[in-house]
Amino acid sequence: MPEKTGFLLIDKPAGWSSFQVVRWLRKLSGVKRIGHTGTLDPFATGLLICAMGPVTRLSRYLENADKSYEAVLRFGVQTSSADPEGEVIREDGPIPSSIDFELLKKELLSISELPPPLFSAIKVDGRPAYDYARKGQPLELPPRPARIIDFEPISYQAPELVYRCRVSKGTYIRSLSEHIAGFLGTVGYSTALRRLAIGTVSVDKAQHPDTFEAEMIEASFHPLQDLFEGFEFLTPDETELSALRQGRETANPGSDNQQILLLDQSGKALGVARRNSGKLFPVINL
Repeated sequence: MPEKTGFLLIDKPAGWSSFQVVRWLRKLSGVKRIGHTGTLDPFATGLLICAMGPVTRLSRYLENADKSYEAVLRFGVQTSSADPEGEVIREDGPIPSSIDFELLKKELLSISELPPPLFSAIKVDGRPAYDYARKGQPLELPPRPARIIDFEPISYQAPELVYRCRVSKGTYIRSLSEHIAGFLGTVGYSTALRRLAIGTVSVDKAQHPDTFEAEMIEASFHPLQDLFEGFEFLTPDETELSALRQGRETANPGSDNQQILLLDQSGKALGVARRNSGKLFPVINL
């Protein structure tokens, strides 16, 4: 029996790590080769794109997509991890009586970098930063590229601000919440976080572990055309596919393109190719 392969959209519950989702899927499906395209903090909920079987080799093409979130920011309190799981280190910060959202949005859209949280998986000398933080070892993490593409306040009922944002890869919402609080002259932390979308793929289409069963897996694989934005989709003929499988180029007229997803007649992924000067070259064979 061929190995199950495809991308599943999972609505991660609060309290689960991203790896727990992978482990649950492995047990449910019997497939060992499973990964995901972007970590969610344990306290967060929302969209996790999980790759199963051979298509895990295509996951890297989905990792650079913008991500959309809804967050709850609590002013006046600071925690060691910038989320509810950390130790409270300050709780006497002022609470803004009102917020100039136009000015705040202008500030956020100008951001080019943010310091990552100390409680993060960023590797320092081969160890994750959270390992240093948990042991109380001093550590400074330099700011990392970050871009706030859009920011929308949903409600403000002191001391909590609910907002939505769309951000670039690698932007930590915990850091964004702390930046917002700092800009408003106080401290704060994210009490709740939900990933709403990755690129144009919405959490509305995701499966929740409470209601997802093994027999639903293959019917729930998400259409590749929705996931691989900006790719050309091509179904090669037998001659072209044979050449590509052998690592050889093959004639294929068309515009030069570095990202071509190869599909069979049923829409199943066969691999990735690039076209240059009327020839297809294999990049990944599945």
